[in-house]
Amino acid sequence: MCILVTLVSPLTRRDCVRSARLVLGAALAAGVLSTAALPAAAAQAAIPAPVSAGPAGLPVPPGRATVTIKGQAQQTGYYCAPAAGSILLRAFGISRSQARLAKEMRTDAEAGATKRPNTLAVLNAYVGPKGYGFRLTYAKDDPAALMYRVSQAVGVHKRPTIVAVLGNKLPWSKGERDVGHAIVAYGYDRSKGTIAVWDPNGRRGATGKHVISAKALAAVVHDLPADGLGGVFDLYRTL
Repeated sequence: MCILVTLVSPLTRRDCVRSARLVLGAALAAGVLSTAALPAAAAQAAIPAPVSAGPAGLPVPPGRATVTIKGQAQQTGYYCAPAAGSILLRAFGISRSQARLAKEMRTDAEAGATKRPNTLAVLNAYVGPKGYGFRLTYAKDDPAALMYRVSQAVGVHKRPTIVAVLGNKLPWSKGERDVGHAIVAYGYDRSKGTIAVWDPNGRRGATGKHVISAKALAAVVHDLPADGLGGVFDLYRTL
């Protein structure tokens, strides 16, 4: 476990219509014109037939899905982020050891922690060339948001993702002292409201696969709003 607007000469009506069409076409091509500014008929012609999609035009994920991961236990008590990162990157076809990632993420042995922005930056440096990116999003006590992020990663992009949690509040590794931790979400079932995770925690009974309700997991998501850091690594396409 670890811490983690010009005056112009008069134009004929035909000229005006022709000019308007040219401007409209250019704006649409550049993707800078909101359809809200168009007359209803023009807007309807400019927008393709709707498809089944989630927010921001993303495809709707299947009701349940899992991806194959190669799990591993963290090699030190504070290597949760490097371990989770190593598991995640392998799903992108990238093999990196925990030790190498710990160095790149500047994991602090004395503090026993890896700063979340460092983890984010390193992961994005690896997955960026493959057309993906991660961003931090909030999900504390919001199981719907958590399920959405996980289902987009797993169900749509076919990749796992990382969730920062308070490890001592997970049902399989209870503890008194709050400790930041990183786990890997690799599956979900929307009808059951559950999420499948891999915990790299080296403690006996903690390491490995677990199925937990989205509600219970959202309750322990380690959002850091004061620092502007969400606890869920939201996967998206950049290309």
